[in-house]
Amino acid sequence: MFTPHDLLYIASVAALILAMPGPTNTLLFSSSVARGFLFLLVLVAAELVAYLLAISCWGFLLLKLLNDQAWIATTLKLGAAFYIAYLSLKIWKFEKSLTPESSITSRHVFITTLLNPKAFLFASFVMPPKVFTETAAYFPAMGTFALTMIPVSLGWCLLGHLARSGSGKLPMFSSGVMLRGASLVLCFFSASILYDVLHKVWLSH
Repeated sequence: MFTPHDLLYIASVAALILAMPGPTNTLLFSSSVARGFLFLLVLVAAELVAYLLAISCWGFLLLKLLNDQAWIATTLKLGAAFYIAYLSLKIWKFEKSLTPESSITSRHVFITTLLNPKAFLFASFVMPPKVFTETAAYFPAMGTFALTMIPVSLGWCLLGHLARSGSGKLPMFSSGVMLRGASLVLCFFSASILYDVLHKVWLSH
């Protein structure tokens, strides 16, 4: 039976993982610097849909396939590494042109979140196994995750908003410095994912 203790566990652990810097949070922060806070609501919605989809896929299908098909995880990680590297370069150029056309879109956030390794952690370590075997557990668990994710993501958006320039007053932070820093964070995540993949491939041979 799914208990309030299960929901509290999901909310607390998910909040801890969601709050940690990562590819999606970096995109939310960077886009908020470029376009402002209200636009971020669309991006947060895209993040939520992507997370729910990714967690469900990992829980219902991929966790079973990975037992016999390890290449699936390798392929997904490589795709994530190269896509995040592309986004790192895109954000690095924001300082030269902070216009609506140059900013991160909901599609970028959706794809990045879909490939975010955090989704695997949520499906395999945060969500109890019964979430993916019992309908009565699935919907409360996903609802709890959504209610946890939204305020955490808005917090990252607010942080970016505080660094935004061009609002008629001096920003609390230098947007150029913050964007370059966000770009470097994405670059680090890309490199770490790529290293992990290559290291495991090397050990397997």
